[in-house]
Amino acid sequence: MHDRHVESNVFRALRRSVAGAGAAACLGGSALADGPFLFIPEFIGFPEPHAPTMIALGDLDDDGDPDVVVTGRGATNVVYILINDGSEFADPVPFEVGGQTDWAEIVDLDDDGVLDLCVAMRAFRGRLQVYRGLGDGSFETTGRELLLGREPRCVVAADFDGDGDQDLAGLDHREPTCTIHYNDGTGEFRTSRSFVVSAASVSIPYPQAMVADDLDGDGDPDLVVDCLGSSRIQILRNRGDGTFDAAEGWRPPRVLGEVGGMGQVVTGDLDGDGRGDPVVPLILIDSPSHVGVLRNRTDEDGIAFEQQDAAPSTGGGYAFTVDLGDFDGDGDLDVVVGHALPGRVTVLDNRTVPVSEGGDGQIVFEPFQQVLLDNFFRDVAVCDLDGDCDPDLLAIDLVSNGLYRIENFTTQESGCAPANPRLPMKRSVTSIRRGPVDEFGVDITDVVPDGRIDGRDLAKILTDHSGRVLRTPEDATR
Repeated sequence: MHDRHVESNVFRALRRSVAGAGAAACLGGSALADGPFLFIPEFIGFPEPHAPTMIALGDLDDDGDPDVVVTGRGATNVVYILINDGSEFADPVPFEVGGQTDWAEIVDLDDDGVLDLCVAMRAFRGRLQVYRGLGDGSFETTGRELLLGREPRCVVAADFDGDGDQDLAGLDHREPTCTIHYNDGTGEFRTSRSFVVSAASVSIPYPQAMVADDLDGDGDPDLVVDCLGSSRIQILRNRGDGTFDAAEGWRPPRVLGEVGGMGQVVTGDLDGDGRGDPVVPLILIDSPSHVGVLRNRTDEDGIAFEQQDAAPSTGGGYAFTVDLGDFDGDGDLDVVVGHALPGRVTVLDNRTVPVSEGGDGQIVFEPFQQVLLDNFFRDVAVCDLDGDCDPDLLAIDLVSNGLYRIENFTTQESGCAPANPRLPMKRSVTSIRRGPVDEFGVDITDVVPDGRIDGRDLAKILTDHSGRVLRTPEDATR
C-alpha cells in the first residue's frame, strides 16, 4: 500500500498545480481551447488477474460521484467495484458473479431510487444476472437470472416498451439475436422476446456491441448493433411498443477500399443537427486504424445515413474501443479511442461546423493526440469524475490488469464543459505493471470465415483475446 500512497500524493500535487493554472486561464477569459488536450493519468491495478473487459458507471453509494464496476474474464469469476470519493477511488472490491463477464449495466430496475447491477454472463448457456443495489456501494449477493442465447457480449438498459421502467436487452455473440426482457415496474421480468439483429450474409455476423438511441426522433429508443463478422452496423427501429422493424445493415466507411473490423459502437451528435450519429473504431491491416462516423439522416420516412470518410486514430496499433465527450468545452463532442497492440489512448478534437452555424456539417477532426501508451486498451469511458464540470476519462488495459483514472485539465472554451450527453446523471491496490509491449506479432487467419483475411478477422481475434500476450514468431502476418 505504501507505493500507492506515494503515487497518489504525487498525483494530487500535480493535479493541484495544473488545476490552478487552468482556473486562472478560465477566469481570465482570454484563453481559447485551441491548444492540445491536457490529461493526467493515475493507474490502479487489480489484486488478482482479472482480464478486464468493460467499464460501467453509476453513483452506487448516493454521494453524487460516479462509481465504477469493471467486468472481466478472470478465473476468479468476479467484477470489481471501485467507489469514488470525488478525488480518488477506494481499493477495488471483488463481487462474486459466478462466471466471466463482458458487460454490465448500472440502473435502477425496481424504482426504489437505488441503482442495481446487471451483468452479461459469457457462457455457452448465456444469461443476464441482476443484483439488487443496497445504496451503500454494495449489492445483494443472490442474483436474479434471465436467460439469453450463446455467449452474450453486451447488455443495454432502456425503456423499450414505453411503460416508464427500464427493460434489459442482451446481445448474443454466437448467434445473431438480441433478447429483450421486459420490466413490469417492480424489477421483475415476466416476459421476453428475441429479435434477429442481422440478416443472412457471406460471413457469420458475430454481434459484438450495442447501444440504445432514439435515432429517428420519435421518442423511443432504437437499437444500434455492431456486427463485427459482417462489418455492418445494424439498426433495429423501435415501433414504440418494444418491438422492432427488421434490422437494416449499413457499412461503415472504407479506408482506401479496405473493409475495417469493429470492436464497439457508440452514438452521439457529432455534426450538431440534433441526431445521434454512430461512431465506430475501424481495425485495419493495410492502413493505420481510423474512426468512422455515419451521419444520421433517419426520420419518419426511414433509416438513412451518410457515410463519411474516416479519420486516422493512431500511428500504430489497432482501434478497439471508442467513447465521446466535450473535452474542451466548445460545445461539440470529441472522440477518445483505445487501441491494442500496442495500446494507445488518443483523442480527436471535433472541429465540425454545424449547418445551423453556417457550416456544411461535414465531420472534421484535428489530428489525433496521444494521451496514454500501454498494451491493450479494452474499454474507455467518459464522465466527470471529480465534479469540476468537465469530462474526465477512464480506461482499462487488458494486459496490464488495471484501470486508469485520467483527469481532464484542458482549458475550457466555455469556462465549464456541458454535462456528458451519454451519462444518465445517462465505464486501490498497488500492482506491478508491465511496460508497453512494443512489438506484437498476430497470426491472422480467416476466423470469420468468409474466404478472405481482413480487419474483420483481426477484430474477431482481438475480441476473443482474454489477457494472454499475443506473440507469435517474428515472421507472423501483421
